[in-house]
Amino acid sequence: MLKVKKLIIICLLPILLSGCARAEGALAPTGVALDTGAEVPILQDEKQYLPNVLPEALEPVINYVDGLNLALTGEFSYLRSTATSSCDCLAIADRLAKLFKTASLMGGGYKLKSIELAKEGANQKSFQVVIHRSDMRKIDRASKESILWSASNIKNTFIVKKVGMEWLLSDIK
Repeated sequence: MLKVKKLIIICLLPILLSGCARAEGALAPTGVALDTGAEVPILQDEKQYLPNVLPEALEPVINYVDGLNLALTGEFSYLRSTATSSCDCLAIADRLAKLFKTASLMGGGYKLKSIELAKEGANQKSFQVVIHRSDMRKIDRASKESILWSASNIKNTFIVKKVGMEWLLSDIK
């Protein structure tokens, strides 16, 4: 009896979900002509969020920021996979690993604010990067002392190089 109920639920679930999608789609306007003759003005001061380069060359920088957020939880392998082993950008992983032996971090996170192409080569590119770190609190486990690390914008030049078939961070200045 229980197996039959499970089978019925499994069979009905796609129907219910597709019904929700149809209902949501029913809210979309129909029969509205798209005005393709209107020109959208382009502002001279407007710039792209990401530079016009190979997406593969940008991946190490974007993944590095994601890796910083994971490193705040004590997971360093993703951060380390974004760079060559000699990159100074990995020093933060060592500092955090040492810190986590005696303290914890509460709150906080990293967000990529801007990335601009500084230098472009076939196998090496430099990017001016601004990363925002929000407020976070360091709590010493032994003394229970709490220290607020204020938010900051971190500005660096990230150098990425093509190593074999992939792009990796190779230096930070």
